[in-house]
Amino acid sequence: MVDFILTEEQAALKELCRNFGEQQLQPIADELDKKAGEDPEGPFPWGVLKEFSSLGLKNLPLPEKWGGADMGVLTHCVLLEEFMAAEAGFAAAVHQSWKLAGLIAECGTEEQVSKYIPIFSQDDTFLMGDGTLGPISSPEDLRLAATREGSGWVIDGNKRFVACGPLAKLFIVDAKVTGAAGGMGETITCIVPKETSGVRPGEVHDKMGTRLFLESELDFEKCRIPGEEVLSDGGGNGSGAKSRYFAKIAPTLGAFGVGIARAALEKSIEHTLERVQGGKPIFEHDVVSFRLAEMKVDVDVARDLVWRAACHSDDQRDYDPRLGLTSVLFASQMAPRVCDMAIQLFGGYGFMRDYPVQKYWRDALMCLFHGETHDTARLKLGRLMETEHI
Repeated sequence: MVDFILTEEQAALKELCRNFGEQQLQPIADELDKKAGEDPEGPFPWGVLKEFSSLGLKNLPLPEKWGGADMGVLTHCVLLEEFMAAEAGFAAAVHQSWKLAGLIAECGTEEQVSKYIPIFSQDDTFLMGDGTLGPISSPEDLRLAATREGSGWVIDGNKRFVACGPLAKLFIVDAKVTGAAGGMGETITCIVPKETSGVRPGEVHDKMGTRLFLESELDFEKCRIPGEEVLSDGGGNGSGAKSRYFAKIAPTLGAFGVGIARAALEKSIEHTLERVQGGKPIFEHDVVSFRLAEMKVDVDVARDLVWRAACHSDDQRDYDPRLGLTSVLFASQMAPRVCDMAIQLFGGYGFMRDYPVQKYWRDALMCLFHGETHDTARLKLGRLMETEHI
């Protein structure tokens, strides 16, 4: 039986993150979003990240001996929702580092953990860049080639849509193995510090939403990676340790949509209580009440799905990957739908940059592209149901 009652510690962290979002992120979100339209590389709020780190939030997924709290998947989802409701781009950036720091801590060798986790934990502005395959993507999609050279590898090629590419001090990237490589799978997963010779940043993508979550290309030319910088059992597409880890934390992607949609719902309630038409607040018009109720049900159902999948993931005894896929699919499709309804409730104001719902809608579209298309995710989910009871 799944119990959705948060512990005292989870509730306290949730309140801390909500207050942080309301005080540090919401007041600057619109201004930074507009600046990003002029300069996609310029607006990231490093001062806010330092404050975030000073509260101990950056290190939450790390083991206690590294200053963390061994944050589980449910706690990750709960806190991520609060940040997503405040500013989705910043939230996505810190989620990215939570995810990749957890990957190194859980799947790295002792040497890799000892080398990189202390650096991450002690640097208040340390973000990580993600150049890995999505959990459903094929190695054939990779444009990075890894060629054996002695005990190490030479990486050549280009990776698009590197999350936190312009911001990161450390990258985790997948590369496709070329030729025969004894005992290796189709791909390897490499840890690449920003200053590594042969790596250079490429074009920063000018996105319509989540603009503080900067993404870019990353170019590799004769980039030599020592063998000890390859994640053990990191390759493969479903069988490796990295794939199992990403499947475990999949529900966190559902929290993206829950947080953004909740923010749109809250602003819609606030607006409809203030906006007067026909001699009364539009909140009192039946059609508005119907629409708000529909939005509320969508958000609550999505949250329940995400929390259910997260609880099962934390349990680990019988985690069903279908739970993660189901929660992400529903929440990711729900968010743009709820934001669209919010824009309609705002009427013509919803189309104006002076009001926040247009930004929520743009940010919510990110949820449709979590590493792969939703049709690919549906195909994976459908195949998982082939020999199982529903």
